[in-house]
Amino acid sequence: MNRAEPRSRRAVLRLGGSAAVAALLAGCGGDPGGNGGEEDQSENGGEGANQSEDGNETNESDGDGNETNESESGGNETDGNETDGGNETNESEDGDGGASGAIEPGEIQLGGETQAWLGVSPDQIADEENPTLTLQEGESYEITWENLDGAGHNIQILDDNDEVVDDYETEIMSEQGETQTLSIDEVTGEMAQYICEPHQATMNGDIEVQ
Repeated sequence: MNRAEPRSRRAVLRLGGSAAVAALLAGCGGDPGGNGGEEDQSENGGEGANQSEDGNETNESDGDGNETNESESGGNETDGNETDGGNETNESEDGDGGASGAIEPGEIQLGGETQAWLGVSPDQIADEENPTLTLQEGESYEITWENLDGAGHNIQILDDNDEVVDDYETEIMSEQGETQTLSIDEVTGEMAQYICEPHQATMNGDIEVQ
């Protein structure tokens, strides 16, 4: 009985030692695995931080794009101003054209009858009695008139002193339907009026020189 007891104690110690060795081996195997997991997580965390920084840089580049758009809108404003300036130039030119009522160099047509000279052409004197002839200084014109009533008429260009300017006058003509032409080589500032000599009280009109 006494010999059997030591053997049972040795068996228990052996079993206990085996269990301890197994625990140590298990512990050593677990530590590398745990450390590796923490390192992977830290590395993953680092990569995540880098990605977030990259995202911030992308946002900053987006901001630069917005600034570029603002400069483009500034260009549109400049284009609008230039267009407005072009419109103002056109208006000023139209205003100058409308202010000038001078007859273009060329032929002027009148009808002659005792009561008055009758404007025929250009359109700006058409159907007017004793129309004012606005002529351009230095230009040449031809004044053609038709005898409308068979009375004796002629045409003369006078100055402010009622003197004929540079012999600009025609002979008296009394045939109805006939025409005469007075050629003016160069308009001068001394020209003041045109008349029919026999009927100057009724057949007279002003000349304006521009």
